[in-house]
Amino acid sequence: MNQALTEWWQPGPEAVAALSAFHAEPEWMLAARQAAWERYTALPLPTSQEEAWRRTPAQRFPLETLRWWLDTVQLATLDELPIPCQACIVPANLVGGTLIHLNGSRAYGTLRPELARQGVILEDLHRALQSHGALIRAHWPAEPGADSSKFTALNAALWHGGAFVYVPAGVKMALPLQLLTAYTADAGSGLPRTLIVAEAGSRVTLLHDRFSHERAPELNAETVTLVAGEGAQIRYISLQHWGAHRWTVSTQQATLQRGANLLWLSGALGGETTKEFLRSELVAPEARVLMQGFAFAHGEQRLDQSTYQHHRAPQTTSDLLFRNVLRDAARTVFYGMIRVEPEAQQTEGYQANHSLLLDDAHAHSIPGLEILANDVRCSHGSTLSRPNPEQLFYLQARGLPRSEAERLLVQGFLAPIVDRIPLAHTRERLQLELAQRFQEGR
Repeated sequence: MNQALTEWWQPGPEAVAALSAFHAEPEWMLAARQAAWERYTALPLPTSQEEAWRRTPAQRFPLETLRWWLDTVQLATLDELPIPCQACIVPANLVGGTLIHLNGSRAYGTLRPELARQGVILEDLHRALQSHGALIRAHWPAEPGADSSKFTALNAALWHGGAFVYVPAGVKMALPLQLLTAYTADAGSGLPRTLIVAEAGSRVTLLHDRFSHERAPELNAETVTLVAGEGAQIRYISLQHWGAHRWTVSTQQATLQRGANLLWLSGALGGETTKEFLRSELVAPEARVLMQGFAFAHGEQRLDQSTYQHHRAPQTTSDLLFRNVLRDAARTVFYGMIRVEPEAQQTEGYQANHSLLLDDAHAHSIPGLEILANDVRCSHGSTLSRPNPEQLFYLQARGLPRSEAERLLVQGFLAPIVDRIPLAHTRERLQLELAQRFQEGR
């Protein structure tokens, strides 16, 4: 084991080699890291000339202070988790397995024996490279990807801390799996990577939450890859509760084969500034994705969402609905695109973004279509609104104070998204959290 990595570490070509050696990675992974580091050093930061970065300056992200600490703490029980996010954890009797990464290292992991016997894998990505290297390599995304940038190259070169989730063909899981990526106050930057593979005819529900509690501005550059085989069903609930000083670039991509079905629900509640790239690739007929998202931004938070629904085969369907609530001086940007290739006839694609504005908050919504086929049904739309005065009056006339009336309208506005979360425990926790968040500063 390379002892140098038990101290503060900063990026560089020597860090690439040391990190790979630290985890005893196969040669192909070291080569992939080194190629990515060359791209990172060659690529400039995104500029405002790029549509995806026009309203969120990349220069503000704290790349110059990038650093990390590989914490090797092992938790005997979840009660030992040294950060106040125990409420993020679903009780063991309601899930098939739990994997927790703390400060970039695996700190806790369980998987029900019956699932392990069926070949299900829920493991730290570093460990999985040792035991399932060929399987991971077969599904490892090609670099650079469609949403590649200096940030994705950085992740590809220096990723540490991540999960590998694998469900064999035909395995239909009744209980969900859960992942938690967490950083303590002095943990530094985060470069996690997650690979989720559901083989043909399988079914899995995955809850992925994120939490941090940093004291100073820190960068988080994350990559998530979902692979849905023929006829597979994935429900992926992606939440983030980043701390007030975390700057995040999250690049997530799902690839769907014939007849695959994906429910992709994204919730953003934390962070100083968050830039998300959420891309679905429908590469075979009858693939279907339902993308749902919600956010509650307050204070001076910034959230920039770029979504891409890419239809590359006939008879595919995508449906997207994002709802954001903004309070105080918060800002959001939604830039969505549906692209239909010439061969993707008989496609159906829908996209909607709705924002509810409180106080002095502002939102930008830019939905778009690129239709290259002639037998399709596609539409998009967006709305920006403030609380309905008639509804407020109705509630206040029945004795509710204005703040309580606004809270009920906010919860009702987000309910179509939150209610789709398939875990009652998580739904109830989020509803309580949204109510508490609304009351903060009121």
